Amino acid sequence: MRKQILQARKKIIDEKSVDLKQPVAFSTKGLAIKFKNGEEVAFPDIQVNAGEKVLLTGDSGSGKSTLFKLILGEEKATRGEIEYFDESGKVVKPDLAEIGYLPQSPVLFPATIAENITMFYDKLEQFVSGAINDVQLASDISKFPDGIETEIDLNKLNVSGGQRQKIVLARSKVHDSKLILIDEGTSAIDQAATMRILKRLVKTDATIVFIAHNFNDEMQKIFDHEICLTR
Repeated sequence: MRKQILQARKKIIDEKSVDLKQPVAFSTKGLAIKFKNGEEVAFPDIQVNAGEKVLLTGDSGSGKSTLFKLILGEEKATRGEIEYFDESGKVVKPDLAEIGYLPQSPVLFPATIAENITMFYDKLEQFVSGAINDVQLASDISKFPDGIETEIDLNKLNVSGGQRQKIVLARSKVHDSKLILIDEGTSAIDQAATMRILKRLVKTDATIVFIAHNFNDEMQKIFDHEICLTR
């Protein structure tokens, strides 16, 4: 299942002939995408360096989520380019599946909470407890009789929207993603818990780009800088 999930997020690449590396940073140059309805979204040239924590803002329709899809290879640019870098700043061929991505509507699977976090990699089980604490999920877990072994029921929706977001955030933590894109990934989590999560995230070495519509001065201050997209 994990293999199928990763393939859905990748471009079709012959991994035997291309030495793919985990991207840590990226830049865009002259990037634009034109949709079938004729509308085009053009982006400013962007440079996000290794370890930076960036707040991405802008009006609705300015292309914030689209930018993430272009970075992830889920959409193809009409023109321009994206370059990916390793920790030393060297341009690399990216393994896009190694980018941590938290969409507005997190994807979960009919498996236990623990398995949704580890994506069935047994060797990662040792990191689950720490990740759960980091994303403020521990108190939620304590309410389930079976704890992290609770089976997620996609039909009856036995986990809330906020819990879904925390589970996917914990997934990125245990998989040690060096570049994490968060698209309103805490929108269903209360503001106090969101601040606690973000304050822990910005203390990590990971490069983080966080899309937010509703943010306050306190949230803005914990990021290194802000990129504001305009239509």
